[in-house]
Amino acid sequence: MSKAERLLILLCYLTVYVVWGSTYFAIKQAVDTIPPFYVIGLRFTLGGSILFLFCYLTGRIDPWPSWREVLAACFLGFFLLIVGNGLITVAEQEVDSYLASLTVAATPIFVAFFDRVLIGKRISLVRLVAIVVGLAGVALLLYNGRSLASSLTPAILMVVGGVASWAFATSLGHRLHVYKDSLVNSSMQMIFVGLFSLIGSQFLYPPLSQVLPTVSLPSALGLAYLALFGSLAYAAYNYLIAHEPAARVVSYALVNPVIALLLGLVLGDESPAPLLAAGLPLVLIGVFLMLYGEASLKRLNARTLKRAHAPTEESA
Repeated sequence: MSKAERLLILLCYLTVYVVWGSTYFAIKQAVDTIPPFYVIGLRFTLGGSILFLFCYLTGRIDPWPSWREVLAACFLGFFLLIVGNGLITVAEQEVDSYLASLTVAATPIFVAFFDRVLIGKRISLVRLVAIVVGLAGVALLLYNGRSLASSLTPAILMVVGGVASWAFATSLGHRLHVYKDSLVNSSMQMIFVGLFSLIGSQFLYPPLSQVLPTVSLPSALGLAYLALFGSLAYAAYNYLIAHEPAARVVSYALVNPVIALLLGLVLGDESPAPLLAAGLPLVLIGVFLMLYGEASLKRLNARTLKRAHAPTEESA
């Protein structure tokens, strides 16, 4: 691998880590003066169009998607971006950005659950421990220090529902016939979601012509960041998937929450949850065990067996 390729991979990792970790803060800024589904509509229409144009110019669309593949993209886009990302975007009108990101960090745990229910995939003991630890961490993060009932506000339940919807579509996506190129498939999802949200917003909010004059500069910058840099991060992610081991690429799930936490508490002036110090480590440990637990256990067992069968100095 050349130095240029290594540098490109490093830049892609930095982009995925920082940009995806900062999107929650950008969403929080955007929905301050822009209605949530206008944010979703404008973000994904622009971002999806940029990705689709990139795919077209680079010859990735060959052949053109079939109607079945387009419908599959629309179906997944609905649960991933309209319900999944949409509920989280709406919730961030009230929920702190870092708290939303930490809850979303538990997505691999929810995916394991849906893999079991929808596909019948077995949950190993290590992953079962990861689920218990991760969900315990989420529960501590969401606890407001008063009572469980008062902690589960409608906005918090929206975040949890958004994570569940994203995990459901992620698990189900393995059983659908989608376009062979993941970047083309994602751009179709984004365009559908963007246009659907813009049309739906006409029935939920005032016309866009009335909304735009009230948009603050931070909200406008947040929306532009989501549309432009969010698309760039997704392109970087796809490059890493093609050139790096998957186990290394998914490390973003451990880094993104930390980035979001720092941005929310430092720049967003958000208040830390009462049990943040206890909940954050449990969430990260749960995600780590879900992603790397089984592989780490196999390596540990292999080392133990190697030492057990290694000749001692006396026998040598």
